[in-house]
Order: sequence, then C-alpha cells, then structure tokens
Amino acid sequence: MIKKGILLIASICLLNFSCSTDSEKELFSENSLVGTWVISDVTREESSEVNFPQEIAKNLIGQGCKIITYTFNADDTFVGKDKLNYFVIESNGAGIEVDCPEETDTLVGTWDLNDDQLTITDPTGGETVITVDLNGSTLIIAGEDIDEDNYDGLDIVFTKN
Repeated sequence: MIKKGILLIASICLLNFSCSTDSEKELFSENSLVGTWVISDVTREESSEVNFPQEIAKNLIGQGCKIITYTFNADDTFVGKDKLNYFVIESNGAGIEVDCPEETDTLVGTWDLNDDQLTITDPTGGETVITVDLNGSTLIIAGEDIDEDNYDGLDIVFTKN
C-alpha cells in the first residue's frame, strides 16, 4: 500500500513536471523574428504628450516612406536601415512639410533573441538590448529604444514583409 502511494505521488510529480515544461513555451521564437520588418505605425502611450514625431512618422508612412527597416537573417546576422538622421523639416505658411529622405544609415551586426530581450551586436562588439513585443507579423519596440531623445513615450510598430 505504501509502495502504491509513493508510486502515485511520484507519478503525479512527474506528470506535473512534464506538463509544466510542455506548457511553458518561450515567449518568442527566434524563427518568428527572421525576415524583414518595416515600420508601419507609431502609437503614443496614453501618458505621453509626444505628438509631433508621431504625426511626421504617420504622414511619411502613409506616403510609403520606409523610415526604418530591420532584417533579421536565419544565420543571426542583422541589417538595420533608417532615415531618422536625414529628416528636413520645412515650414510653409500653412504648416510644416517633411519629405521622405533619400539618404539612409545602415547598421549591420548580429542578433540574439532570449524571451522578449533582443540583443543587437555591432561589428565592434557593442551591444544594445531592446525589449520587444512580438506577435505574429507585428513587432513593437519602445520609441526610446530607437531614439531616446526624440521618441520617448512612443511605440514603434513594425510589420513583417
């Protein structure tokens, strides 16, 4: 009787351990990040008063401007392209005008995804760790992780191409 009780308890423990291991999946799969991601929206946190960069980004995205593009390759290499340093804001009596820049900065390196922590390593060994929200074909990165001075309080939304 005692042997059956111990066996039953051991079986339950083993079953619980087995089930919890199976149900505890990684938050994000590295395979789900592989591909090219293009900025598709900029949203603002409710508490944020940042509006100007959001308006410019939405306008440019609406024109088909690829402000930021990230490509994550299966061999853990990374290519990031952005036009953020090349915006020219012109005032015309009725408001402002911002055209999609032709110039692009390119960052190459490697990447690693551990749960929701994305680490980008540049060729000199410098690392940047970003918290990401990855859901199917949508990737969201906090604006301050892209440009702390200008996009704090914004969420940058990318869509997988």
